[in-house]
Amino acid sequence: LEGVLAPQTLKQCSFERIYFSRGNDAGVYREREQLGRFLLQPLLRLLEERGDSLANAVLSFIPNTSELAFNGLVKEAQAEMARRRSQLVRELLERARASEGAGAGGANSGEALEDALRRVGALAVRTEKVVHKDAKIRTFIQEDTSREHLTMHAYDVHYGTVRANEDVLIALDDSIVRGNTLKNAILRTLDRLGPRRILVLSSCPQIRYPDVYGIDMAKLGDLAAFRAAITLLQEGGNEEVITEVYKACRAQLSKPIASRSFVNHVTRIYERFTPEQISAEIVKQITPKECKAEVGVLFNTVDALHKAMPEYAGDWYFTGEYPTPGGTKVCCRAFVLWYEGSSARCYGVSSASSTVMTSVLVIGDGGAEHALAWKLSQSPEVGVVYVAPGNG
Repeated sequence: LEGVLAPQTLKQCSFERIYFSRGNDAGVYREREQLGRFLLQPLLRLLEERGDSLANAVLSFIPNTSELAFNGLVKEAQAEMARRRSQLVRELLERARASEGAGAGGANSGEALEDALRRVGALAVRTEKVVHKDAKIRTFIQEDTSREHLTMHAYDVHYGTVRANEDVLIALDDSIVRGNTLKNAILRTLDRLGPRRILVLSSCPQIRYPDVYGIDMAKLGDLAAFRAAITLLQEGGNEEVITEVYKACRAQLSKPIASRSFVNHVTRIYERFTPEQISAEIVKQITPKECKAEVGVLFNTVDALHKAMPEYAGDWYFTGEYPTPGGTKVCCRAFVLWYEGSSARCYGVSSASSTVMTSVLVIGDGGAEHALAWKLSQSPEVGVVYVAPGNG
């Protein structure tokens, strides 16, 4: 027997666990719950940066697959509030003992005690099912032409769940892929409740690269994170990076898979930017013009993803690290298709044929034609050069 391919590190798909797998599986349940737990501390920092806290925040989720992550976020928030209540009670008891030792008392101490007890009682987590979704409509898996129409009719809100112009509405989603559902339906719907801020949380990291193994995320130009990075490059006067990546990706398409010498040049699109910069640009792109509330987004980190599901290390959507050379090649093809303005998906027969090297016919038998044919043969975009004598 002769080996065909050496065993590689097992990298099972993580996004399938986040979105597609049945939530009644014990492993999926705990993984999604853990993803929600990891979001709390960065959320608290995001709130406190603007003088907000959980006291004026309403936690909710965007149905239906994000409910388990929402449970994890709420449980972690409740544990955090319990820790803070315990800390306030300890401080209260210490002050009471100090007052007794100093012989203090009277109305002032009574008012201070009442104020402290009020603050302890206010430390509670507010949760509401703000958004209602028609369970029969799953916009992620719809074809491109009908997706936008369906999103406008898939969601509605429960009125009276948010204090207008006062609350920060926090809506947890399992992922932000294209951003179209947020812009066309969810943010418009949430804004009708009148929150002061809307924070959309994603239980998975920024989706930056296409899937090439079956999940319908095959067009780079559809991905919100990719569009954000391209915009940042263009606005920063770094269009040459885009062109360089295109040339490098185009050159790899003529290589056979057997060579296994593929580099994911698309990662260069993101190298200049922090995740926070990408998120800020995504906010600009997904916020409807008529939206009155301030909008923000928060993504989980890749590190949190691996901690939540250590047995499912397939993270190519987020890192660009494909487990097969074919995956890397198809990612490069996706960039070429986007750059050339093609709407084709990056996998399949049609997309492969759309990026086949160009054939060129040079007519003439002089020195100029010889030089032209020789130069064309060196181009990574030319597969074959034919030379035919002219009519003379």
